[in-house]
Amino acid sequence: MKLDQQTIQLAAITLLNENGLEALSMRSLAKALDVKAASLYFHFKNRNALMEGIAELISGRICQRLVKVKDCDFYQLAHILREELKRVNDSPKIFESTYPFTPNRTKLIMLGMKLMQDLGVDKQHLTVAGNMGNNFVLSYVADEQYFARDTERQMPSEFAAQFTSPIDLANPDEAFDYGLNVFIHGLQATAK
Repeated sequence: MKLDQQTIQLAAITLLNENGLEALSMRSLAKALDVKAASLYFHFKNRNALMEGIAELISGRICQRLVKVKDCDFYQLAHILREELKRVNDSPKIFESTYPFTPNRTKLIMLGMKLMQDLGVDKQHLTVAGNMGNNFVLSYVADEQYFARDTERQMPSEFAAQFTSPIDLANPDEAFDYGLNVFIHGLQATAK
């Protein structure tokens, strides 16, 4: 098998989806690839560089999908971001803990900023608004992944009687749309 960055990234994603971020190490990845750990360091200098590469790969997938979207808006960007993040276990943690200005991530940031301006956000507040939108999607997916993994622990009954879970497990897409609409309408109302 030819060992290259993409092969390593895809194997790492497989391990993430099986065991989560805590179990992923250069050693466990080398074992899965049936190579020595030292050979991985030729492609990624450490685990953090590998995580950055995984975030860049996911971002590349998002960019590829967005190219096909006619008249893309922030709503579509957020949905595609969520869908691609959901494909990789613990991806929100990876995105939160790695350098964001890699080539594909920079493209997404620039697109997000343009779409925020289309919503009426002024230049002074673009960075804050973009960060808030990004954090909404990342935290929503992190909650979705957490609740999907930890099905044994339930919300206390007295709380559950009054409120639904942080993620409406019966309607997660509807709950995501609600939060996204609150965010978008909040931006638009602030811009006026």
